[in-house]
Order: sequence, then structure tokens, then C-alpha cells
Amino acid sequence: MRYLLITHIPYSQQPGGEFILDRLWAEDLKGLVNAVGPITIAAPKLELTALQAWGAGMATLRPEDRVSFVALPPRVSRISLERRLRLHSILRRAVDNADLIHTSNLFEPDTDLYFAHDYAVRRKKKTLFVVAEDFVDMLQWEWVRTAPNRLQRKRRQRTLHRQDKAVRTRVASASLTFLHTPAAVARYRAFAANAIAIRQPVHEREDVLSLTRLEDRLLRASTSARLRLVAASRMQPLKGLDLLLRAIAILQSRSIPVEATLYGDGPQLPALRALADRLNLSVAFPGPLASASALRDALADRDLFLMPHLTNDFGRAFFDAMAAALPVIAFRSPASQDTVRDTLDGLLAANADPESLAGCIARFHHNRPFLAQASHAARLRALDNTKSFWSQYRSQLIQELFL
Repeated sequence: MRYLLITHIPYSQQPGGEFILDRLWAEDLKGLVNAVGPITIAAPKLELTALQAWGAGMATLRPEDRVSFVALPPRVSRISLERRLRLHSILRRAVDNADLIHTSNLFEPDTDLYFAHDYAVRRKKKTLFVVAEDFVDMLQWEWVRTAPNRLQRKRRQRTLHRQDKAVRTRVASASLTFLHTPAAVARYRAFAANAIAIRQPVHEREDVLSLTRLEDRLLRASTSARLRLVAASRMQPLKGLDLLLRAIAILQSRSIPVEATLYGDGPQLPALRALADRLNLSVAFPGPLASASALRDALADRDLFLMPHLTNDFGRAFFDAMAAALPVIAFRSPASQDTVRDTLDGLLAANADPESLAGCIARFHHNRPFLAQASHAARLRALDNTKSFWSQYRSQLIQELFL
């Protein structure tokens, strides 16, 4: 099967046939190759100095990784007919030489890449479309809501409506659609011709906290008055970390001691530090974690993982926490309800409610056997939901398209 993946995520090519790209993206591609075999990526090609990582730096793919690239012209800030014609010509040739064309939800100005999917549908090729997130809810919160004036807000709302409609059109025409978040299932399943919910953890069984380490941690928790809380995310308003600080203040007022560590960086970090000072909280802000292994190490000796997202944003951190055998406390939303099994491997609080969040933490504080039960349940969930399992499951669904 000749597998073609169309993406807006750029790369840089080095002498000797090596490719430089975002580290997390590179790991995703390696997992895909392990499941389906060699793949070709059509992506914007940039100079190395223009390349930026999402998070934990860059990685190198080599010929033995079985990933090849088709260079697309870099995106430009204004409409360029010359670039569009060149882009469509490259994509047309790439699609003609492929058996399966894989695309995903895109944001402007990258929506011109949808040409590959639409052309493949016209050519009656097999197509895979991936919706990776509830981007409508995310952009409504981060982009539309923060527009500087009413006119800009209306313009952004119209743009977001176009992007949402474009996704509905592609899931309706795709041979197969993967919906990577519960919120994406809720939003797009009714429009899709053939769609299925998919999980996307990044851990393997060997990454899951050992039973011995978990028992040692639970023994400490059974005798300690102070539970150790941890969160790890971008420091953005939609993450709800200010409400977590207010929940900790409520616990403090009720003489329920906790130790809290908030990993990450972002524009809200100064405001969060200031709020912690005003509330007289002793909260650690150690900054971002450099790698997946660093995240696993940081979570391993904590007791509870907090994910108080205010939107339907779905982070891999749900599964990172479970791989560390940590019960998860989150606000109730379509993103969390189908992931955190309330009262089994975590608790769900009323959305945007610090009092409810504090109540969930207090429940674990007062009931340490429940903490142990939920920790074991989270660990078992992680053992069943590995990167390899879901990669093979996705591969099976793709192979079935050609039967």
C-alpha cells in the first residue's frame, strides 16, 4: 500500500537525506510506519533556521525510518495564485502515485491542502480523514473570544464557521474518518460516512509505572497527611489552572493540606504566580518538562493528576497520568467524560467550579483506600491503552478499506 500523508507541519531536509522535524510529530510518524509500513509525507519544506518545534525540540528522521517527503511550497501570508497552482500540481502528482490519501482538519491559511483529499475523492482513491481535536471549541475560546473588537470577532467567527463546515464536508466524503477525541465524535460523527473513535496515547506497556513503585507510593500516601497534586499543561486561560489554585485555597481554608506542582509555561504564568501569592499558597511552578520521559518521572511520585480544562480540549496528558497510575480529576465535559471513568480511575467536577474541584480532591484526601483503588484502575487502563495497541487497531481499519 502506497501511503500518502498530507500535512501542514513543516520539515527541513539536510545533506545526506536526513529530515529535521518536531520531535512529537516524528514519534507519531515512527508509530505510523510500524503499523502500516513505509509512508510518504507531503509537507512544507523550510530552511532549518525557519523551523520551530511545538514543544520538546526537534528530531531527525533517517532513510532507515522509512519516511520519505514530498516538498510543498511554504505557506504565505497573502493569496498567491502562482503558489496555489504549484501546490495543486505537486499534490495532484502525489495523489496519483498513492493508494491511500491521509489528511486531517486544517486551519487557515493551510486549508488549501484539502485539495489533495478532494482530488483523491474525485479519482475514487481511498481516503483517510483525521479530526485530531475539538478545534471549534478551542478556537472559540482562544481566538474568537479574544478578538480586539466586535468587527474582528465577527470576522473570526465567520472564519471558524468556514473551517468547521470544511471538516464536515471532508468527513462526509472520506472512505474512513478517525475521530481522535470524544468531543470530535460528538461534533462530527453524525456527518461522517464511516467514522470511528480513536485514542492516541504515547506510552507503551514498559512505560507504565511498575506495580512495586505504585505500592510504595500508596504506602506513603496512606500515612501522609498531605496529598501531592500535579498538573502539566500550557499556561493558558482555557486550561483552568486559576480555578485549580482557588480550589487549593478552599482546601487550605478547611485545613486540608496539599502539595501542588504545576508544570508548564505560557502567557498566563505570571498571573498564576501572582494569584498564588495573593491566596497565600505554596505552589511550585518548575517550568516545562523537556521530554516524555521527564514527564513520566515527574508524575511517578505524585498522588493525583489535575486537568481542569474549561473547554473540550483533549490532551494526551490524560493517558500520561494513567501511565503513571495517577487518578485524574477533571472538569466534566465531552473531552473528559469518555476518558476519565468517574469514581473508577478519577473524578469529574462541575465545570468551572472551584468548590466542586476542591470537593473531588478532598474526597481522595479523606478516603485513602479509594485513592489506592483509583490508582490501580488508572494503571490497568494504561496497560490496555498503549500506543502500539491503537496503532495496530488503526492499521487494521485501514487495511479493511482494501479488502
